[in-house]
Parts: sequence; structure tokens; C-alpha cells
Amino acid sequence: MRARTSRLAGAVLGVMILLTACIGQPPAPPVTADPSGSSPAEGSGSPTPTLPPTPALVAGGTAAENKPFFDEVNQQYFIAAGNVIPEGRGVVDNLVSVGFIKADMQITADRTAIDLPVDSLVFSVLMGDQCLVGQFSAQGYSTIIAPKLSTGSCLVGLTRAIDW
Repeated sequence: MRARTSRLAGAVLGVMILLTACIGQPPAPPVTADPSGSSPAEGSGSPTPTLPPTPALVAGGTAAENKPFFDEVNQQYFIAAGNVIPEGRGVVDNLVSVGFIKADMQITADRTAIDLPVDSLVFSVLMGDQCLVGQFSAQGYSTIIAPKLSTGSCLVGLTRAIDW
């Protein structure tokens, strides 16, 4: 009888182990939808602040539409240059690298007639009948939107040839 009891106890133990292995983890409780259609995590807490859109070049756009991007690009370039008046070629190349058209640009010379660094560097991009005009100087970066001149250009006086 002992042998029979031992076999029966072994069988019961085997069935229990098998059932335990089959059951596994208890199921997760069901997620109920919020009547507004958002998940529970979305509906709680304070709203997440949204960042202002990053300025971008508006191809074929107006000077006013492109001024935020023009300013962002030039301010970053000025900071990267150590807040000193950068070389004109670098300014033009930087504007071209972000999509402005080189043929629409003008820039003043980097050096004075007696080969000293200039006090300010002025540059422009013609956009339709208006001009984005930027300036780097000891006071920082500044910019305006100006009407195209009767000559068809943006800057008055002698400008550097952009022939590279």
C-alpha cells in the first residue's frame, strides 16, 4: 500500500508542477479608455510645453518670410566666429550652404584700403523686390529688410566680387 500511496503522491505532485508551469503570470488588468479618447497617461499631469518652430528657408519666399531663418543662420555663424567680424567669403559660403542663392548676394570688403580689418561687414540677399541686409560689427549682428535699389542691387557703394 505504501508503494501505491507513493505512486499516487508522485502523480499528484507531477500534475501540480505541470499545472503551475501552464498557468504562468496572472493576466494584466484591462486598460479602460478615457471618454476623451486619450490614454490614462495622457490625461494626467500638466500639459507639455511646445517649442516654437525652428525657422526654415522659404524657397521663393519674401524677405519677411525668410528673415527669421536669415537671422538664425547669421547669429549662429557670428557666435561660432567668436563674436568677431568674420571673413566675408565664409559668410557667403555659410548662406549658400543653407540654401540662399549666391548670385543674389552682395558683400562689402573684409579689409580697408590700407589693409586693416574693417569695422563692419555688410552683406545682402536679394529676394524679389526686397533685400535682407545683415551686418557684423563690434556691436554684434544686426539686420533689416530694405527695398531693392533702382540699380537692381541691395548695397550702395563698392562691394566685393563674389567670384568663387
